Amino acid sequence: MQQDMIPPLEHIDATSVEHAVRLLDEHGSDAATIAGNTDEINWLKNRDRTPEVLVDLKPIDELKEISETSDGGLRIGALATLSEVESHDAVTDGFSIIADAVGEIATPQIRNQGTIGGNLTQDSRCWYYRGGFDCYRAGGNTCYAITGESSDHAVTDYSRCITAHPSDGAVALIALDAEVVVRGPRGERREPLSEFFVGPEDNITVMHDLAHDEILTHIEVPSDWRGEDFYFEKVRGRESWDFAIGNIAAAVRTSGSTVSDLRLVANGFAPTPKRLSTAENAIRGSSLSEGNIASASENVLPNAAPQPDNEYKLNLADGLVKRALSNVA
Repeated sequence: MQQDMIPPLEHIDATSVEHAVRLLDEHGSDAATIAGNTDEINWLKNRDRTPEVLVDLKPIDELKEISETSDGGLRIGALATLSEVESHDAVTDGFSIIADAVGEIATPQIRNQGTIGGNLTQDSRCWYYRGGFDCYRAGGNTCYAITGESSDHAVTDYSRCITAHPSDGAVALIALDAEVVVRGPRGERREPLSEFFVGPEDNITVMHDLAHDEILTHIEVPSDWRGEDFYFEKVRGRESWDFAIGNIAAAVRTSGSTVSDLRLVANGFAPTPKRLSTAENAIRGSSLSEGNIASASENVLPNAAPQPDNEYKLNLADGLVKRALSNVA
């Protein structure tokens, strides 16, 4: 139940990435971080999370920068606001799919406050988990969505927990083969964004592999897909603003009339962002003819195991692929 007040805690402004990492290392599980604070504040108010120390990352200016790299790629600071990402020339000039996806997140007010890093690292939106139920993800021994209301939940690639990943920004960035840069007490590490996310079969209590004493500092987008054909679509329960029931990001490269390579990435269907490999393989090496698109858009989630009230998502996924390929044809 929503509470009125956050429990008492110590708030510390981090002056640098090194300072933030040192604070997290020093205070261990008693510490948490905030940045845009559009989601974490709800956890604190609900008292589902009760850190003793809150490390504020907002003063770290280096994490807010967006720039074009020397080879024509992008380097986006994790604390860049969604509005800044959406409107930045380095993003819109060559990587418009990022701007398209980020522009569909929440409301203008939230985009002015929320960060791209926060959008990638947000927790599950499952109403049982966020409502305080003792489900698997919260340390319990059942998934209430499987026996209850699951219309917005995952239909494939789940294990015990059927939460669906909520990020719009993630699918666009994965379609561009983005990497994340993470810093912690053991130094800096990089990994493909697609490998950053964690499914319940690996760790049912988290959505990503960021350790408690690590900070996501940057997202780096290579130049490989710069200026190619892109498409993003988000389907939600209401037009005003909402989290995606399902979304898709498509990056397509053609040689003449033939698709030489492509990425189709969707969210809302699995606990992690989902590469739609079956559809990719069906159209790669072929033309974007109406018949080929129709064939590639059939049964794009072949291993799906939906619940009775979210079986509609199978047709939704097929339709998203069809529209994505048709719009880049």
